Amino acid sequence: MASLKILTLLVITFQSVTNGQNQQPMSRLNFFDIDLLRYCAEERRGNVMVSPASIKATLAMLLEGSQGATEVEIRSALRLAPTKSEYREQLNLFLEGLKTNTTGVFLQNANSVFVSDKLKMKKDYESLLKSVYLADVFKMNFGDIDGSVNTINNWVSKKTNGLIPGIVEPVNVNPSTEILLANAMYFKGSWQKSFDPKETSGTCFYNHGVCNKVQMMSMRGQFKYAYSEELRAHAIDLPYEGGRYSMVLLVPIDRDGCAPLIRDLPYMSLNQIVNVLEPYDVQLTMPKFTIDYSEDMVGPLISMRISTLFASSSNLSGIFDGDSPYINSMYHKVHMTVDEQGTVAAAATAAMVVPLIEDGVQLRVDRPFVFFIRDNELRVVLFEGRIEEPTPFVDASPAKAPTPVAPPPAQMMPSGPPAPVAPLAPPSKPVPEPVTRKLVQRQ
Repeated sequence: MASLKILTLLVITFQSVTNGQNQQPMSRLNFFDIDLLRYCAEERRGNVMVSPASIKATLAMLLEGSQGATEVEIRSALRLAPTKSEYREQLNLFLEGLKTNTTGVFLQNANSVFVSDKLKMKKDYESLLKSVYLADVFKMNFGDIDGSVNTINNWVSKKTNGLIPGIVEPVNVNPSTEILLANAMYFKGSWQKSFDPKETSGTCFYNHGVCNKVQMMSMRGQFKYAYSEELRAHAIDLPYEGGRYSMVLLVPIDRDGCAPLIRDLPYMSLNQIVNVLEPYDVQLTMPKFTIDYSEDMVGPLISMRISTLFASSSNLSGIFDGDSPYINSMYHKVHMTVDEQGTVAAAATAAMVVPLIEDGVQLRVDRPFVFFIRDNELRVVLFEGRIEEPTPFVDASPAKAPTPVAPPPAQMMPSGPPAPVAPLAPPSKPVPEPVTRKLVQRQ
């Protein structure tokens, strides 16, 4: 039985500078995104970041070579149409969207297959990889371990503009390796509104009841915002230049509410949240952070009921003649940089009430939060994650151990009855009772 290794890579950097008929099938793919984040977040604490787009591109290449239960599991997890002609149309639309660049945003997606020179790949499969998935196919002598590692890592480095210099080590490759699938994604976006570095200061970020001093940026501007009673969370949309791409941030009301938020997300569409966002004047305070994240995706995908793909019973007979390969690893690596020149942000107050600034809102990101980088035209999620550990603030004063800090009292709302925010569609299962006080909406 042959072993198949998979690499999914992505790099995200941010740099600040001063069609309807296809939306439904693309929206179906988003259910996979939410499930993926949920299971990855359950695997570990701290910062988590994955690219559902990158992983879906890799699974799509495997789907073309799969049959039987393996094919059914992958297709079901991706929420694809039941016939190959239909789901190829869906996947082609999805992959074409990953090639689109706009003003202020550069997006590059690359697929590659490294196959042993001892084996002969089926011509139909190789043709599909090249024509539909635009994949490069390389013949490899995996007996030359150092040479194989260098070839793979050089490809990775080139496709990610050097930000991920490599993903495999000699221990990951051996003479029995027969095929290795790789996907690399590079995203560079410019915010429509930038942050002034002079406004950055060290303030508390609360994680598990502890105040950790981190670098907080601040800016005032107009953003789309809403509050969800069902999720007990605030949502804000931060657009990139050109408007096609944006980052949607979800921040729980409770300081330790990130886990319940991620747990309940599968019962509410991200598109439902985005559809009710309305423009507000927002005083936004958010942390700087950097992510270097790597994960073997076998565990999360098994939790999502893609199990036979990683077992000896795997049916990938559409790839080679003879024995079907099985997958023993699926490496996923992420690098993300966030600072004043381009960053991810989220917003919430320490109390149960959002204080107003004139007729706007003040949003302070001081607790773990969730984010999504989204293609607004195709309504697909490119990247997603959870932030628990922003960039620490370092000053010259003597170091002090972090101490638990009690939450500040709720701030007073303006006089007069509040106008309710447009509710989101209810989830398909009960959720906690909503807070008794809601955001005041502009009249």
